Amino acid sequence: MEFYKVDVFTKKPLKGNPAAVVLGILEDEIMRSLAFELNISETVFVEKRDDAFHLRYFTPYTEIDLCGHATIGAFYVLKLKGLKAGRYKAVTKAGEIEVKVEDIIWLKVVEPNIVEFELNGLEEVTGVKILDSAIVDVGIPIGLVEIEDFENLMKLKPDPKLSEFCKDRGIVGVHFYTFDSEFDACARFFAPAVGIPEDPVTGTANSALAYYLNSSGKLVKGYYKFEQGHALKREGIVHVKLDYGVWVGGEAVCVLRGILEI
Repeated sequence: MEFYKVDVFTKKPLKGNPAAVVLGILEDEIMRSLAFELNISETVFVEKRDDAFHLRYFTPYTEIDLCGHATIGAFYVLKLKGLKAGRYKAVTKAGEIEVKVEDIIWLKVVEPNIVEFELNGLEEVTGVKILDSAIVDVGIPIGLVEIEDFENLMKLKPDPKLSEFCKDRGIVGVHFYTFDSEFDACARFFAPAVGIPEDPVTGTANSALAYYLNSSGKLVKGYYKFEQGHALKREGIVHVKLDYGVWVGGEAVCVLRGILEI
């Protein structure tokens, strides 16, 4: 069975957000064991059935319903294997999602919803000045927090107090961003309450950010580019477009391929 390791939201090897892609779906226990063996944040198993691609996602410790960057990685590998440009249906435990294969890979995310326009109490936790905040639900509730500049963004550190803050507010994590960027914004995403001290490059959180910036009038565009990953030396670019829904896109690069023998 073929196996690939791809870095997503980048064209540079060893940057962006890594995912493992296995071409085929196996017994649940074998997939769990393989994900633990491969020890990459997410491993996706993908298989074509009739007119749709079925995907299953595993962390080293558990199965999850959906992973955006792993989905982009899976369809990038399928493109390497000859999949033509076009629209495709991906079947996941979170439901069906639409994927567009172009020069980059796009997936349509759940329509976001602004739950609150303010997220109080973070200045005491982070020690940095907060300029604006909100909570946006994209299937999972995410806190969005604007801070002053890139320097203060890089000073942020994962903190146990942030984990408690997220649990108390019922959010998965906090996506800090600044307009001090050569792109539309530069960001960092922390989700310690769900076991992710910091995610390198996050499609879901950046889709929430694009929707919020557009809806609130802070930065109204049809196409956004966000940079992320600097603090982990895994820089990447997330593309988001608002086109009859919210689409998250990214490039990818293969850094490893081989054969699983089990």
